[in-house]
Amino acid sequence: MTSGIETEETEPEEDVTLFKGASNNSYFEVYFNALPEPGVDKLECKKLTVDLRPERDVSLYVEIYNPNANIPLIVTPGGMGEIDGFGGFARNVAAAAPDLKVIIWDRRNMGRSSINFGTEPLSIEEAEDLHVLIERLGVGPAAFYGMSSGSRSNMVLAERYPDDVAAFVIAPLTGGPIAASQLPEEYYLKYVGDESLISMEEVAKTPLWNAYIERNGPDGREQLMQQDVSDFLSAMKRTGEHLQSFSQKTTLGMTDEQLAALTVPATLILHHSQEVDYLHPIVNSRAATTLIQNSRLEFAPTLEPILEHLLPFVREHTPPLV
Repeated sequence: MTSGIETEETEPEEDVTLFKGASNNSYFEVYFNALPEPGVDKLECKKLTVDLRPERDVSLYVEIYNPNANIPLIVTPGGMGEIDGFGGFARNVAAAAPDLKVIIWDRRNMGRSSINFGTEPLSIEEAEDLHVLIERLGVGPAAFYGMSSGSRSNMVLAERYPDDVAAFVIAPLTGGPIAASQLPEEYYLKYVGDESLISMEEVAKTPLWNAYIERNGPDGREQLMQQDVSDFLSAMKRTGEHLQSFSQKTTLGMTDEQLAALTVPATLILHHSQEVDYLHPIVNSRAATTLIQNSRLEFAPTLEPILEHLLPFVREHTPPLV
């Protein structure tokens, strides 16, 4: 995917647009549609749909690898992604660490989870969902691994419910004015500007929601059709404008003051080390380490160095479940 950004010579330049298939994105094969590593075929997997009602009017689809292990690691996919795309990474981590209970979930409105557009920006709705999910699964405090946009809900969770979070990993951090311009438009505001979206029938024809229906069949279509198009458009506008407001901050979704106030014991920020990444600039990751207490930045372009940093980090900071 091209970014639409041009160099001084006005030649289009490929952008490292995480999880959208950019040609120079070294994270693509690591995270999205990751090929299975040795041992994956022997993994035990528990699949379940967790009803969060009455606290949250939504049900979340979850897969748990190594379900009998006692060190919980919760993986939140990035982009507009779900388990179908990112489960391979979670499975590879679980195969490398049998002592880790690796939990990956579909956020609301994605994958096999149910639809509810809420009243807050969606990263906040997701964090509140996650808080109840942790209680339902009995896995707190857990370690968290968030990829790009997936790290936003994790950071909001850490701010609001620090007792839920033993440690968390940002892989990588999204920030800067280009991210604050491109991502809100790509994920949310393009719907607001589309005058053809006068009903949920029209929304269902868009690529993202058509894929949701294909994945979930008649039940998914019925869920979507039960929504009010004005609620949908309001949620897209609210969330897009929320992210746009962080163009001059270190990361999207959190103010610098909120980052500095985080009290989670440790934060690991993983970056692929490529100098050109308009959506996840190295300078923003470095800045985050000056704000977040007890945090550090490591470069890990492939699975092996990711595991070298991740596994001892999780084991050190995450108490076993009792």
